[in-house]
Amino acid sequence: MSRFKKIRRALRKPVETISFRAAMVCVPLIPRRLLVSLIRFAGSATYYFAKRERRNGMANLDVVFGDTKTATQKKAILKQSLGSFAQTMADIFWFSKHTQHRVRKYQTFVPSTGPYFEHRAQLIITAHTGNWELIGLESGLLGLDIASIAAITKNASVDTMLNTLRQQTGQTIVAREGALRTLINRFRQNRKAAFVLDQNTSEEQGGIWVDFLGIPTPVSSAPAHLAYRTGTEIIFAFSHPVSGGKYEAHTGHIIQPPVYDKKQDQGMVVKALTQQIMDVISTQIRNHPEHWLWSYKHWRSQAPGTAAALYPAYT
Repeated sequence: MSRFKKIRRALRKPVETISFRAAMVCVPLIPRRLLVSLIRFAGSATYYFAKRERRNGMANLDVVFGDTKTATQKKAILKQSLGSFAQTMADIFWFSKHTQHRVRKYQTFVPSTGPYFEHRAQLIITAHTGNWELIGLESGLLGLDIASIAAITKNASVDTMLNTLRQQTGQTIVAREGALRTLINRFRQNRKAAFVLDQNTSEEQGGIWVDFLGIPTPVSSAPAHLAYRTGTEIIFAFSHPVSGGKYEAHTGHIIQPPVYDKKQDQGMVVKALTQQIMDVISTQIRNHPEHWLWSYKHWRSQAPGTAAALYPAYT
């Protein structure tokens, strides 16, 4: 890293910390309807003024949907997606005050009963769609013992404040690095753990190549590996924004991993199970594309032996 970049990063951290603290004070004071209106406007503005996000988002939409959607439809999806993501980020701060009252009023599980709410070991899978952060907050309020796996941010002060907000209703945040033993112990005690599993994970970090939205993509094999080795069922939870600034969290789809057999090819079993997981996530995204984070570089690397035309231009 160049000296200039080191200096810029060092100067950026205190600005990020101050901005985070300011948002924690100011955003919760904004009335809900006004906040939703402001964010909707911000989503549209981001489309027109944030060239990089617009370029990445349209490139992703082009390779996933091709000619099945028009340019106008893709533009509408991306604008809504940018607004949805902005709302989720703003809601991190808005729900930091009067948390119990606000979460109960603006987030609802559909259905409100079923396997997700039972006291048993489960590996919960979600994605960057809708408000994934609220799923953990409401689960904590309902008394569910959930540990969410999170990457450590580069700014330690922001990371500490963010995790404090995430844990205030009872969920536990576990750092992704070195989490294996912690999660195995949780499953043995009939507790739950949650992963957000739609990010590019390099092979060096434990990623394996599977099909994601029709594109060969390296994703983390950790959830499938854990589920298979411990016999823990996999259940999905996805959040959808609805009218009035509210959300619905949908649960219910379950994958039961095969019984562990040390004589089997472990890599093949984990790969097949990971593919099943990504198929469910892909279906969710295709059914509700306007809620997914299209502006992120989801395909940073190209699988060996594949055609470049399969991937966005930035790959």
